[in-house]
Amino acid sequence: MWQVSCRTRQATERELVMAEHLDLAKLYSASNLDELREAYDAWAKTYDRQIMVDYGWSGPRLIVEQVRPLLADNAAILDAGAGTGAVGLVAREAGFTTMDAMDLSLDMLEIAREHGIYRDIRVGVLGQALDYETDSYDAVLSAGVFTPGHAPPEGLDELVRIVKPGGAICFTLRHDVTPPGFTEAFERLTGEGRWERAHVSEPFQGMPGGEPEVRHRVWLFNVV
Repeated sequence: MWQVSCRTRQATERELVMAEHLDLAKLYSASNLDELREAYDAWAKTYDRQIMVDYGWSGPRLIVEQVRPLLADNAAILDAGAGTGAVGLVAREAGFTTMDAMDLSLDMLEIAREHGIYRDIRVGVLGQALDYETDSYDAVLSAGVFTPGHAPPEGLDELVRIVKPGGAICFTLRHDVTPPGFTEAFERLTGEGRWERAHVSEPFQGMPGGEPEVRHRVWLFNVV
């Protein structure tokens, strides 16, 4: 029993060390979903302090501010790539009451669950089929998910499917190093008459405390 406990403690210590010194550049170059999931699982317990406090990640606040005038308080919102629930917390402070969370990392979602702000929480992967009915949501919000090494542009098709006509899809997209395929996906979905672009912000410094050289934009589309 001691040997098992010792190994467990050592594994936990390794995870904490990994979390404390997680290299964001390494995340951007993740080669597969398993590598990305394991990194976020290990990072879950210190993510909020590092990203939200130390790095000052402003993406969640900016996307909520963008959709707040468009949606009723009880609008059904999916936080796609919710992580530990940063978007949900900002949305609750803004007055939204009906939010669900989806992420690839179960450990991150367990932290999100502790906030008590989500109606439904489930594991899902952007870029794959999502376990939601068509026209389920009034809006999908996603902060920090469409970035190198993370969700691919193919994930946008499923978001369009699950949002009701007239609903909103709002997300941040890395601007200084835009992942390949997004410009083409925007044009394709527009050309197919599936959504319309409503807003794109100027580039902004999303994490001044951690990545001062990185720029993001907020994109807002209305589903047709």
